[in-house]
Amino acid sequence: MQTYHDLASTPPLERAITVGVFDGVHRGHRVLLSRLMGEARARNLAATVITFSNHPHSVLNPPAPPLLTTIDERLDLLGELGVDEVVTLTFTQELSRMTAEVFCQEILVSKLGCKLLVVGDDFALGYRREGTASKLTQLGEEMGFEVVTVPSATFAGIRVSSSEIRQMLLEGEVEKANEFLGKPYRLKGVVQKGLGRGQRLGFPTINLKVPQEKLLPRFGVYAGKVFVMGETWDAATYIGQRLTFGETEVAVEAHLLGFNGSVPQGTTATLELLAFVRSDQKFESVEALTAQMNHDVEVVKERIKGIAQSN
Repeated sequence: MQTYHDLASTPPLERAITVGVFDGVHRGHRVLLSRLMGEARARNLAATVITFSNHPHSVLNPPAPPLLTTIDERLDLLGELGVDEVVTLTFTQELSRMTAEVFCQEILVSKLGCKLLVVGDDFALGYRREGTASKLTQLGEEMGFEVVTVPSATFAGIRVSSSEIRQMLLEGEVEKANEFLGKPYRLKGVVQKGLGRGQRLGFPTINLKVPQEKLLPRFGVYAGKVFVMGETWDAATYIGQRLTFGETEVAVEAHLLGFNGSVPQGTTATLELLAFVRSDQKFESVEALTAQMNHDVEVVKERIKGIAQSN
């Protein structure tokens, strides 16, 4: 997959294009992207995705919602799906004021050689979202590109959307969110030095610094997996404020089951959240916390085992 971070660097090609944030690259996005690639192959066009390095709400309606996927994670997922190109744009005030007609003429046609535009049935672009599917079809007829409209995807009777998935995660419904994503929710970050408290309690952890814009789910304990240093480990993951110790800074840490080594600071690791175990809570004593942690680990093992058997 080729990635371009500005329009000027894109080579002259005839393209099939879709436009959007694609936060999460969820089931609904994948239906749209599959259609894009199929139509592009049939027409011998480059399958091209235009996405934004920042969420449009950061300009239109700040603050922006926390992201399911950072731009780097999004690019990785789009590459895995097999699109030919991704063009990343910064969403600016200038772009927000651009009419659908100007966007189509100056960006899609003049700079990117658009011959086909693939959009969802609820999609709109341009100033005040004037560029609905029907408006874009009209503009396409005038400017020489075809528009294909893809129906919104549903799962379990609910329309699949990034906002729905964010809400599920904030409520701790990680298993449901994973179904809508089509894959487990992931937190990717850099291992940083911790306080060593987990080690002293008998539950050594890796402590992760996650990008600030990334969505953290409901605080609590999760069953999951950790991908680090080329290996995969079952893990009991804690996300919260360490209430028992009176802290306020949010921690993301994982106890790797069966792991007896060490992970150097600065190492990149990815947490995959599979199931919510319990909410964050304050314990009356360290002993009570330790007893609960022992119980949590056993629950995590059972949840991971049950998920593996059901797949």
